[in-house]
Order: sequence, then C-alpha cells, then structure tokens
Amino acid sequence: MREEAFTVVHDGRSTSGTKFYPDEKEFPVVVFSHGYNGEARDFESFAKFLQENGVGAVIFTFSGGSTRDKSGFPTKDMTLSTEQEDLLAVMEEAKAMQGARKLFLFGGSQGGFVSALVAEKHPEIDGLMLLFPAFCIPDDWRRRFCGQEIPETVDFWGMTLGQGYFQEACTLSPLHFSYAGPVLLFHGDEDRVVGLKYSEEAAKKYKNASLQVFAGEGHGFSEEGMKKVMEFTKIFLQRQK
Repeated sequence: MREEAFTVVHDGRSTSGTKFYPDEKEFPVVVFSHGYNGEARDFESFAKFLQENGVGAVIFTFSGGSTRDKSGFPTKDMTLSTEQEDLLAVMEEAKAMQGARKLFLFGGSQGGFVSALVAEKHPEIDGLMLLFPAFCIPDDWRRRFCGQEIPETVDFWGMTLGQGYFQEACTLSPLHFSYAGPVLLFHGDEDRVVGLKYSEEAAKKYKNASLQVFAGEGHGFSEEGMKKVMEFTKIFLQRQK
C-alpha cells in the first residue's frame, strides 16, 4: 500500500489531495468530497480503511471550499459550479491511478450535493454514496433571500461566501435524480441542518437507491456511526464488483 500527494491545475486554479493505493493490481476507486468548510483530512481515516480492504481512494480539499484550503482561491469565489469543476478534475486523477478499474463518488453534506450534481451529468460513474447530502441548499437560500437583494459577501459558519454562491444556489435547476447507477444514502433521524426528508425523497426518486437511517445521529455522525457507514460502504463496493 502507498499514498501519493497530487495537485491538479484546472479552470485557472489548483486543487490538491492524496491518492491511496491498495496492494491489489486492479481495484475500484472512491473519490471523497468533503462538506462545507471541511477539508481532505475529514475522510483520511475512511480512505485508509478502504485501502486496507482492497479499494483505492482519493481525498482532496475543494479550492476555496474551506478556510484551511491552501490553493489561494478565495472562499468568496467558491460556488457549487467551481466545486463541480474541482471534483471533475480530481476524478480524472483517480481514473489515471495505475490499477483503477471502477470509479465511485462519496460525498458528505455539500460535497454530497456536489457529487450528486456531477453524477447526474456523468452516468458512467459506477456508484454514488451520499452522507447526509445537502439537497436542501437551494431551498435554504431561496428562503433566506426571497425578495431581497443578495449582499456582495456573507459570513456563514466561519467562512466568507460571495454573491455568486448565493445567486447560483437560488437559481439552480432542481436535481432530476436521473443518475441510474447504484446509490447508497446515509442520514441521521436527528439532523437539524439537512432534514431526513431530503434523503427520503432522493431514495424514492433515484432508480436504484437505498437509504440507511441512523437513529440518534445528527449532521455529523458519531465515531460509532461512521464505523457503520464505513462497513456499509465496504459491502456496497463489494456488491458492485
């Protein structure tokens, strides 16, 4: 097993992360997308778990998607579109890993929404795993700015966002849930940030989806909850071989 740091330059900016290679000569690869103001390391232990179980993994930090991002891309310039561009660039890095044979996306919160948006346009993705995906983003910001002028910047949860983020979120077309590959959703029944109803609706609309509801878990699972997510993910990937 080995790890390899990488930086990919694309769309006028750079995105960095780490690739995790298992010992197997051929293996599936999971690309992890972190949530709002998260970072690559949020999924580092998860990536190593998959690596130990014969699965390749890629973690990265969205450009401008975190106060800990070191790319130099301002958080105020980050939008759902820039994050999709980042993910697409990282997906190409994952596909280029020697031995990679199938590509899966795993996204948490906003990273889950971004992963779902990318999958909708790229049906060749072999599977999608979404951890309390923030499908609520358009609804939340439409309610916040309904009939009001959007300011140039907004400080939200420790990070400065620009007008472009909100303009795009408020006018975003509804997700069609047209991705036909296997989808596995994880959501807690005490999530006060993204209501469980969003994953319940997604599970009904996707053609091939299942939803695991975690009792007592909120937006951000406990250590025990994440261990279960990791085990479910391992089983899900084994079934796709």
